[in-house]
Amino acid sequence: MLGLPPTHRIDRQLLERVYLERSASVHPDRFTGAAAAEQRQAMERASALNQAYRTLRDPVLRAEYLVKLGGIDLDSSDPHEGAPNPGQAFLLDMIARREQLDEARQAGTAALEHMRDQVEQEAHRAFERALEALEACETQRAAHQLVARRYLQRLLEEIDDTQVES
Repeated sequence: MLGLPPTHRIDRQLLERVYLERSASVHPDRFTGAAAAEQRQAMERASALNQAYRTLRDPVLRAEYLVKLGGIDLDSSDPHEGAPNPGQAFLLDMIARREQLDEARQAGTAALEHMRDQVEQEAHRAFERALEALEACETQRAAHQLVARRYLQRLLEEIDDTQVES
C-alpha cells in the first residue's frame, strides 16, 4: 500500500514522507463534492492507508506483518497457516511462571519488579531472535519467536496489573 520493500529495516523518514504524500492524495476531504460511492471509496482507501502506516511504524506489528506475508497468520488458529503451537515445554514453563507470579505477589513489590525485568528481557530476546529469523528468510522460526513474545507480553501485562492492584 505504501510501496516500500517488504523488510523489517525501514527508513522512518521515507515511511513518513511516503505516507504523507499518499495520504494527501486519498484524503476524504478531496472528495467532498464527489458521489457518495466515491466518497465511501476514499474513506476506505484512507482507512487502509492509515492501517498500513500504523503497522509499518510499529516494529512488532511490522514483524508480524512480514510473517503474515510469509504465509503464517499469527492471529489464526488454522493448523496449516495459523500461529504455530509453542510446544509443551514452553507451555509448561508459562504455567510455572504463573505460579512464580503468585509467589512474587506474596513476596511484594521488589519480587514483582524483579520478575518483570526478567520477563521483559526474555520478551526482548524473543523479538530479536524473530528479527534474525526474518533477516534469514526463516518465516516459521520467526513466527515461533513472535508467538513466544506474545505469551511473554501477556505475562508482563499480568505482572503490571498485579503491581497496579498492590
